[in-house]
Amino acid sequence: MASLREKLKMLEELQQIDLETNAVRAELGAVPARKVEADARVVEARRAYDEAKQRLDGSERERRQIETLLGMERDKVKKWEGRLGEIRTPREYAALSREIDIAKKTNETQGEQLRALLAAATELRATLEARGDALAEEEERAEAAAAAIEAERAAAEARLAALEGRRAGAAAQVEPGLLAKYENIKRRRAGVAIAPVVGATCKGCHRNIPPQLSIVLQRADSIETCPNCHRIIYSEGAVNPPAPATA
Repeated sequence: MASLREKLKMLEELQQIDLETNAVRAELGAVPARKVEADARVVEARRAYDEAKQRLDGSERERRQIETLLGMERDKVKKWEGRLGEIRTPREYAALSREIDIAKKTNETQGEQLRALLAAATELRATLEARGDALAEEEERAEAAAAAIEAERAAAEARLAALEGRRAGAAAQVEPGLLAKYENIKRRRAGVAIAPVVGATCKGCHRNIPPQLSIVLQRADSIETCPNCHRIIYSEGAVNPPAPATA
């Protein structure tokens, strides 16, 4: 039959396995958020690229519209100028000349707009190219991150499976009644059911225990609980005494 010290050491080992298991499960639980974060950077880069492309496409549409209208207006001016020689009255000649001048000024304004659009298009293309490069980089990073995350997930699942195997073996060594007590406390105390006492301080809640209880723990002949946090407690020095010094 196992001594009380051995029982406490079994619980200590079980607790360590459970803490490691919780850490691995937390690691696995963070995987979806890490994937979302990597994907979000790609989405943002794609949004910036699409925005730049829309601006360039809009500029190109406006340029083509102005070029079409400008071509039509220039043809109209040529036709009007051709008619000037056919007009017989000064009044009609003056009216058509005025229309030609107005049309030429309008064409000049549209020509300036066209030149401005051409200059802007050069900048927009450069921006689009830069954002395309940024998108490609983010996609490459996301692909690498996804591969790394998947490898880490697989490794964590392997560690979890090994820990679950270890836990089954460790739990089988603990008396059913003591194991039930351990599990009940663990559920109520954030996964920590057993804690050492160092000096007179419980390392589970970091509060001092009564002096008489410290004496009881030194004997290591009974299962005791902390009067503050109600975890199973034991004297670190009694259960895990330091190795004797060698001469």
